[in-house]
Amino acid sequence: MFGKGLKAVALCAVLMLLSMGVFSSGLDMFPLSHPVYSEMEALYIIEGKASPLGFKPWTAVDVAHMLDSVEAGDSSAKALKDRISGYIYGNDKDFAPYFGIAFNPVLNIHSNSSEFNTSSYYYDKDLLNTHILDLELGMTYKDNIAGYMDFSLGFIYSDAEFYMNESGSEAGYSSTFSTNIPFLTKRSISMNFPDRAYVALGWDAFRAVVARDRVSWGNGMMGNMLLGDTLPYHDYLSLTFTGSRNFSYQMLMSFFTHPVNLLDVNGPFTPGAPETDYDRLPLSGVRFLLGHRFEMRFFSGKVMLALNEAVMYQSEEGYVDPRVFNPLMFLHDLYIGGNANSLATLELEYSPVKNLLLYFQFGVDDLAIPGENSPGSKGASSDGWGLQAGLKLTMPRNGGNYYYGTAEFIYTSPFMYHRAQGSDPDQNDLSLSYISTTRVVGGSRPYTIARYLSFPFGSDAIAAALRFGYRDIDSFDVNANLFFMAHGVIRKYSKIDYYREDGGLVTNTPSTQNPFDPNAEENMVEYTFGVGVDASIDLTSYLSVESGLYLITVWNKGNVARSAVCDMQFSIGLTLKY
Repeated sequence: MFGKGLKAVALCAVLMLLSMGVFSSGLDMFPLSHPVYSEMEALYIIEGKASPLGFKPWTAVDVAHMLDSVEAGDSSAKALKDRISGYIYGNDKDFAPYFGIAFNPVLNIHSNSSEFNTSSYYYDKDLLNTHILDLELGMTYKDNIAGYMDFSLGFIYSDAEFYMNESGSEAGYSSTFSTNIPFLTKRSISMNFPDRAYVALGWDAFRAVVARDRVSWGNGMMGNMLLGDTLPYHDYLSLTFTGSRNFSYQMLMSFFTHPVNLLDVNGPFTPGAPETDYDRLPLSGVRFLLGHRFEMRFFSGKVMLALNEAVMYQSEEGYVDPRVFNPLMFLHDLYIGGNANSLATLELEYSPVKNLLLYFQFGVDDLAIPGENSPGSKGASSDGWGLQAGLKLTMPRNGGNYYYGTAEFIYTSPFMYHRAQGSDPDQNDLSLSYISTTRVVGGSRPYTIARYLSFPFGSDAIAAALRFGYRDIDSFDVNANLFFMAHGVIRKYSKIDYYREDGGLVTNTPSTQNPFDPNAEENMVEYTFGVGVDASIDLTSYLSVESGLYLITVWNKGNVARSAVCDMQFSIGLTLKY
């Protein structure tokens, strides 16, 4: 039986090799790491339009439709448009399989491995996918069906990201040098393949996708108020309508493990703890993000308005309330406040002139309306909200090359992404927050990691970032970055109870007092400053090199009064892809 299976796999591989020729056609989807996203955005800004389609990943059909809506008035824009159109290779066959392979060794060096970890800084290279090997298998049938699956070997995360040490704080890197080359690192091998896989079915303006892949909504350099690309993957189902240049819609369901399955037999689940005590237990309950995005364009595409609404829904018994599927039920009327967290955002983009884009986003996490318990009263929870504002500048050069720059500011109030934890103060219940639980298999033990679905630093933060660079579309991309953040005491695992009879304590951002324990010593604002340079060089059409150098300085690290600590981070990687 096993031998027959191997023969079938070998036969499929031979067929793929015989039809060698990687292309994108119809419903093929581009991974978020593909340059089509940054180049399409640059083309739109050069032409004086708001950002292109806001829900990602894109299909080849999406890219073709977006190119059709851009006239490309000058030679530089035309060259950039031609470059993007080259990513869409059509085929004259009804059924077309394809095969690809990628090799990507990476080396990371940290000068202060004992005090820094992968959550210390947004631009940390270890947040990137560092598979050393990817084998890609795909197929398309006309423009109506597409399928894809990869086989990956990698070290996507360092061990520091998975566990908490005895004092409760995250551990640092295990060594100054780390690499994703087998036998040359202490990091665990990830066998979580397929890391990316999807089946897409569509016709005319509609498509349905079931997939494991990275996803993202909206604009933003540091993140998004509702759904960013912070997760290594989502297991999701999406329904998308793109039948008009001026209107598009997507419903997305991303599925996670219910917290009841993450309880250790010896007590409450500790995020990042080994799963050996419970990973063999039967799964129960449901937990998923259900989001709706309405995207509208006005004034020949110069203005984009997007309304996003979502719930993080959970049920220990596995019951799904069908009312959550109504895309027009704003914040779902809070009728299921006990087992769901509602969040909505408004995005606005405007291009006043060519080469310049202004953007703004406002998000609200639950909202007490008249007749409900208002924040500060017994039984109520606190409203959470956030702001994002920024501008992007793209200046074209000859041949489709361009300068680019982004300045961005983000504010998240203390209680955004966090909801009530229930009446039991010892209960570690993450079910009502916008925090994911993603499982990674490999190494000496499987892990469950937790990350925000949106802005990667979560709530209680003020952050600003600046980026400026130059892209030569045929050979290289180089950019410089500045980053600053003030972060209060409310973090990923902070418990937030309902307001008590005394009204509880409301904090301002960044928090200078711990609202859960006003007498706690950990009541300092943490300040982070980072400066760095990134560069990528395309040596050939198949071979590229990426490198980055960063200096990160943190004051009051861990929200404890202390002097500044620094880390110099260097990363270099080689990508060979065919």
